[in-house]
Amino acid sequence: MTIGRFAARRAGIAVAQIGMLLALVFVLSLWLPGDAADVQVGDFTSAEQRDETRHLLGLDVAPLERFVSWCTHAATGDFGMSFTQGRPVTEVIAESFATSAVLAVVTTLLLLPVAGGAGFLAGLNPDTLWDRTVTTVSIAFDSIPDFVLAIVLVSYVAVEAGLFPPTFAGMSVADVVAAPAVLVLPLFVMTCRVAAPLVRLVRAGVIDEMSAPYIVQARHLGVPRRSLLLRHVAPNALGPAMQDLGRTSDSLLSGVLVVEAVFVVPGVATTLIDAIGNRDQPVVLAIVLLTGLVTIAVNAAIDVLGHRMVPRQVRT
Repeated sequence: MTIGRFAARRAGIAVAQIGMLLALVFVLSLWLPGDAADVQVGDFTSAEQRDETRHLLGLDVAPLERFVSWCTHAATGDFGMSFTQGRPVTEVIAESFATSAVLAVVTTLLLLPVAGGAGFLAGLNPDTLWDRTVTTVSIAFDSIPDFVLAIVLVSYVAVEAGLFPPTFAGMSVADVVAAPAVLVLPLFVMTCRVAAPLVRLVRAGVIDEMSAPYIVQARHLGVPRRSLLLRHVAPNALGPAMQDLGRTSDSLLSGVLVVEAVFVVPGVATTLIDAIGNRDQPVVLAIVLLTGLVTIAVNAAIDVLGHRMVPRQVRT
């Protein structure tokens, strides 16, 4: 299958997935007690005032009509107006997505050399002190839930030892750039939790490749070790890890949400929780749509990369 046909097929699947996801979230939001009008006017107002607020917010329109209208406008980049803040949804979520993007991108940049490098070296030196140390540490971090590790670091490293700031409270993206120390603990939590399973997968792939018959034969024929590792062992060993990176991207997204909640990061998680509490449907749907698109795009890119990293034999 060509790359073009593959991309077209994945795009069609992505549209269906996003549509079902938005519909499910919209229906679930309707089952929540109360709506945005109830949140805004409170319990001590008349029924006429509630009805007027619902009319101003457009909540007196049939749910199906509201959903179709929002999806139609969202397809053009218009996510509507926030029920609670009275301004465009794009403005409401812009800074929160920027903050979350900083965490996700930096974690990804750290993840590849940490997981790939540690796993590769462990696979090249099996049953050594380095191999046992890497395996033990990765299993330990893989066994600890994100929120537990984050709370432990906040309690002992940030609060008691005072080595790093414990929260993002009161900080913006610009403040983070000026004081990057605040990123250390959140990035440590996210990188360790996501890298842990990838380290062992890369290690196992390297060990299998190094014992493969074609690698053994190439070494007997005098193929330089550097060329053998870079051109054959690395692509073939990292291929399965790249495929697993698609699942890891989902863990990365959930890890961002957990880290934001523990470290009080003003990111997507905070905005989403506030929107759900305020029954702000346009904001909730916009966040679900964008995070869903990011997840699908990352998985598609990883599938293409994994297809390119097919096993290659040494030509003699």
